[in-house]
Amino acid sequence: MNIFESLLTSLKRASEVSVSIMKPRDEGEVTHSLMIFLFMLQNKGEIRISEISEHFGVTSGAATGIADKLEDLGLIERYRSKTDRRVVTLVLSEKGKKLVQDKKKEHVELYQYILHDFSEEELLKIIHMLNKISDRIDSYSNKGDI
Repeated sequence: MNIFESLLTSLKRASEVSVSIMKPRDEGEVTHSLMIFLFMLQNKGEIRISEISEHFGVTSGAATGIADKLEDLGLIERYRSKTDRRVVTLVLSEKGKKLVQDKKKEHVELYQYILHDFSEEELLKIIHMLNKISDRIDSYSNKGDI
């Protein structure tokens, strides 16, 4: 295995174990996939239903189903465009914002516990390297080469 295969294997494993520890543990809790969507919505501020379809690679009907479920749970609110009623925008409700904040706090505390024996210097180095990798991937993606 060459160095790049080892890197990809390590990144994949880190991603998989990170996802596994952040999955909801209680029955009835919002699923991991829905939580990812709520975090994305928090970062963007608002999102159109069509963007859900594109981002998650699902049909517009499935995207509407996701929105329906989150709206039924009181986690998002829908707004129709005043200029084009076909355009529906989603935003986090106050309950949704609180859930995202609580989950973020839970994840930070979890990683503080797991990585407690790493020095600040080591953590900063990891952050720097991961950001550098992400920037390179993003740059490559934006060139249209993918």
